[in-house]
Amino acid sequence: MKKLFIYTLLILAGISSFLSCSKEDKVTLEKENLDYFAIINKPKEKWNALDSLCDTIYRDYGVKIVYEYTPQVIRPNDFYYPPTYDKALAYTRKVMKTLWLEPLKKNFPDYFKRETPIEFILMGGYYHGHPTNTDIAAGAGFNGQFYRLGMGGVNNLDLSNKAAVHDHVVTLWHEHAHNQDVKYGRGEIFDRISIGTYYKEAWNTKTEPQAVTDGFFRKYGGFAPEEDFATTVEHLTRFPKNDALTLINSNEKLKRKYNLVNKFYLDKGMDLHKLQSIVYDLVYKK
Repeated sequence: MKKLFIYTLLILAGISSFLSCSKEDKVTLEKENLDYFAIINKPKEKWNALDSLCDTIYRDYGVKIVYEYTPQVIRPNDFYYPPTYDKALAYTRKVMKTLWLEPLKKNFPDYFKRETPIEFILMGGYYHGHPTNTDIAAGAGFNGQFYRLGMGGVNNLDLSNKAAVHDHVVTLWHEHAHNQDVKYGRGEIFDRISIGTYYKEAWNTKTEPQAVTDGFFRKYGGFAPEEDFATTVEHLTRFPKNDALTLINSNEKLKRKYNLVNKFYLDKGMDLHKLQSIVYDLVYKK
């Protein structure tokens, strides 16, 4: 009886080992076939100027710039495509290095270490719900993943147009605000300020002055609490402090949202007013 029990254990162990190996082999096979940003690992001797720049950025800032991939579907019906080489090279030099990473690391080192996404995706067009969608506002970035950020419109951005560049960088910080929101949560207190008054899908029927009266920095902020949070950050990174506060002090709801968002960032080492001033000077005065 004892021998039979031992034999039974050995047989079960063998079956378990076989199933375990089979399962492991299956997982390995799936990983090998997984198309995750189909980036070619080029030998260094075949690098172009952008590859070298991306390598430098990775070593200096710890951020992987992804510009070379096949058109992707991230979730069902989410579509985007890579930028052209020349546009990606100029964009990486100007926006990624000079206007985003360099001033961030220099002026807000603690925030930089903790809150900078480790991956940035350059998109030639915009992030769309369908390959034939041409709406330029259809998803500027990857706003739901705190380790990754991305921006659309690289092929369309005129880097000689200072106003367009400034608007693009402000949009970047709007998208990064979604990053922060997902990572930490904006908090129930923020959501309660405008509870029951969000426009939802009707946001585009409103005017900007009406939105301010209703307690939103932009009418798009009236779409939902997450956009309310991001457009608050956008307002603070777009306008000089005195101008921003003038609008904020005109409305009690805006004032409450500002106090919460400003503290949210200050607690993490980021002064949004100082960021606005630094980036504005880099865009317009250099």
